[in-house]
Amino acid sequence: MVKRRTLTREKVLDQANELIADHGLNQLTIRALATKLSVRPQSIYNYVNSLNDLLDQVGLRFVNELNDALMRRLVGVSGKEALFVFAREFRRGCKQQDYLAPLLMNPDDLRHLERTHIALIDLYKQMFTSLHLDEKGATGLVESTLYRSALFGFIVQEIGGFIRLPEAQIDERFERTMELAIDQFTTID
Repeated sequence: MVKRRTLTREKVLDQANELIADHGLNQLTIRALATKLSVRPQSIYNYVNSLNDLLDQVGLRFVNELNDALMRRLVGVSGKEALFVFAREFRRGCKQQDYLAPLLMNPDDLRHLERTHIALIDLYKQMFTSLHLDEKGATGLVESTLYRSALFGFIVQEIGGFIRLPEAQIDERFERTMELAIDQFTTID
């Protein structure tokens, strides 16, 4: 048994990530996590309030890691190129942790993962605010909805195995899909 003082929130989240990666989101339980950490299930509750809270913390960490990577890549980039960079980085992050991507793509999950949902909305707001798309009225809202739909839809299809092509062709299709969506932005260059 691991002594309580050696258990940390980071260890709990790391092991939860590992369990999700190995067995899927639906197989994560407090008991399975406690077994993996060699602690009693009650010890986990020092770091999370519930299984839902655990998933929310895992999702929030995932969104924050995506945000950090995106912000590093977006330095000095603007306009439509920033939308391309955002799409590519978001896709890359979701592909790297495809076992967590469903947390961001499933509206039913997001409804229960409040902090993850808020962080994801904030990530988009930050992106669209920096491009001044939040001030463009109805047209900007339609354009940004189309963009998010194309991005999320493609990632869901790709991770879900619905696109059965060689990787290079999937990459080409992604670029073309996002190009078509981004070309609809009439309010930025």
